[in-house]
Amino acid sequence: MDTKMGGPMGRRSFLGMMAAGATLALAGCKGPQEGTAGGASSSASTTDLSGRHLSFVGDDAFAPYRYVEMQSDGTQKVVGLDIAVADEMAKRLGFTYDFEPQQFAATLASVQASDTSFTMAMSSNAEREQSYDFTRGYYQPLVGVLTLGGNPITSVDGLSGKSIACTTGTVQNKFVSAVLPNADIHTYDGGNQCLQEVLAGRIDAYLCDGAEGQSMRDANGGLVLGLLGRAETKDYVGVYRIMATKGASFVAAFDQCVGEMLKDGTIDQFIGTYVGTDFKWDGDFSASGTATKGVGSATPG
Repeated sequence: MDTKMGGPMGRRSFLGMMAAGATLALAGCKGPQEGTAGGASSSASTTDLSGRHLSFVGDDAFAPYRYVEMQSDGTQKVVGLDIAVADEMAKRLGFTYDFEPQQFAATLASVQASDTSFTMAMSSNAEREQSYDFTRGYYQPLVGVLTLGGNPITSVDGLSGKSIACTTGTVQNKFVSAVLPNADIHTYDGGNQCLQEVLAGRIDAYLCDGAEGQSMRDANGGLVLGLLGRAETKDYVGVYRIMATKGASFVAAFDQCVGEMLKDGTIDQFIGTYVGTDFKWDGDFSASGTATKGVGSATPG
């Protein structure tokens, strides 16, 4: 688990970060580059992305997936699991991208309005699949409960009678609204706002992504993190996928590349670096699922 999270917890304005631009004119996902795990080769991608320029839209205060880190030269850079995966796909598929920081509430509309934009750490469901296409999953999340002191909350019953913060429109928001429809639920545009409400004592618990909660706990003294069992959340919280507007031409290539990065161990390497070894796939990709209709359905392994 990367514990250098003190900076990203405050909302920062970070504009125009250009990802490690890939100049390799590759027609497909050619397997790990130098420094990545594994050594599997691959077939040609269904879409040639060489020379394409895309936009990655998302919150830059969503550690450990995306967060701002101060560099040794005093500059700021967005890093994290999602950035590592996106950078590796760019190297393998030959595209470049800009990262555009936005609050979660604005991200969905931005991605839907552009056929050159994508976002990550998104779960698919029937409602979203009407407007968006998804790759297979690259990460299995847990639902976390952040509180200020006290014992960790590890079950839905432990949330009874508490005020609960969620980021608007997230799967955690939909989950708690479904299982505790009469609960005192407060929604906010971003995770940092939810965190501040808990730290200030105005809200009892922040229902969040488990890895995000782990990063926030490590960066803020006094916070306690509980993780809900997958048995309670599995019907509401799916794997994290890459999402783009319906019909976006690059999703098929992204999906194939994710599958190959799962098989060759590259994604597990990144998960171990940015999230923790307990969150790795460890060779079992059965929960990864398939891409949504129209962009292929092959599963890795």
